[in-house]
Amino acid sequence: MLPTKRHYFAAGLCVLFFLFVQTFQEIAYVRWIPASHGPQDDLAIYLLRIDQARALLLMGSILPLVVVYSAIALRYRKVAPLASVLGLLFGAAFVGFEIIARSSDFFVVGQNWARQFHAAASSAERDAILQRFALWNELVHGWYFPQMLSYLLASCLFAFAIVRGGGPWHRLAALAFVLNALRLLGRILATFAGQAWLSGLNDKLYFPGVFVINVLLMLWLFRLSAEEAAEPA
Repeated sequence: MLPTKRHYFAAGLCVLFFLFVQTFQEIAYVRWIPASHGPQDDLAIYLLRIDQARALLLMGSILPLVVVYSAIALRYRKVAPLASVLGLLFGAAFVGFEIIARSSDFFVVGQNWARQFHAAASSAERDAILQRFALWNELVHGWYFPQMLSYLLASCLFAFAIVRGGGPWHRLAALAFVLNALRLLGRILATFAGQAWLSGLNDKLYFPGVFVINVLLMLWLFRLSAEEAAEPA
């Protein structure tokens, strides 16, 4: 069974919502969330309502990406069955890694440790929380590797399936996934292989890259929905 126009349209809306939240996050960091100068500032930022809203919206925008990956896997399951299935599995793994990390960060660190640090009456209590927070940041750093790797593999597999299967405006989607794979490879090399010249992909170039890639993907999905609607029943 191929995806219907509603499935493609819903997938396009999921990408649109993800883009909206990414844009909101970028504006929030620029205008409303103060720059951090140390772990104490990081814990204080967790208590800001705007940062809590950002974190919840981000979690809520990542989970629906499974709809996008399932639409692609269903579309190309006949022409590239292995790539489609593995792409969906790695895409779902990426979403799972993201939700686990971000929900733990929000509910454990933001809702517990940050509040405990703010209410701590002694320096010993604050130091203990800072030590836990430092350990958490180290764990998150390591967590990023399987998270980004799963997304990289999903992007490569979906790009292969789309190129093989073709279809309306398929070059838009293939380009989106190829660019995403290159972006993720650069981020992995910058984060874990000491390639500092690629560090901009984790900083100033993060939002522009995400924006361009997802706009391409969104346009393709809406185009597929329009093509399906135009076909006679």
